[in-house]
Amino acid sequence: MNIDDYFATVERGLQQNVQIGEVEVFDCLTSDDHNGLLRCRIVFWDSSYLDLYEVVSTELGYPVRVSYAYTYIRDEEHVFRYDNAPHHPEIVTHPHHKHIGSTERAAPADQPSLSQVLAEIAELWR
Repeated sequence: MNIDDYFATVERGLQQNVQIGEVEVFDCLTSDDHNGLLRCRIVFWDSSYLDLYEVVSTELGYPVRVSYAYTYIRDEEHVFRYDNAPHHPEIVTHPHHKHIGSTERAAPADQPSLSQVLAEIAELWR
């Protein structure tokens, strides 16, 4: 798998998700055949949105997210953000963690997949 294959797979998956109203931004920047940056804003049916940021490598034949952030905003309020910025070494899942609520309280969290993040958002609508 090369990086363009990964980008195309993500884009296709987003287009097929019925809960997504639109993808406002879909930027794919490559540094070579196997490394790149994906940024997009996914707007949902209720006007909430997910800002997605991934630095990805496919050098091993499958995608590895070197760096990531998934930030979900609803009614202009921060709901959650998953990321692996190394700024919370005290958290047991370091560098992976989740910021929760408007205070962005940091909590332990494993690295989620995009599909897991989308499923979590869908659960919040129930």
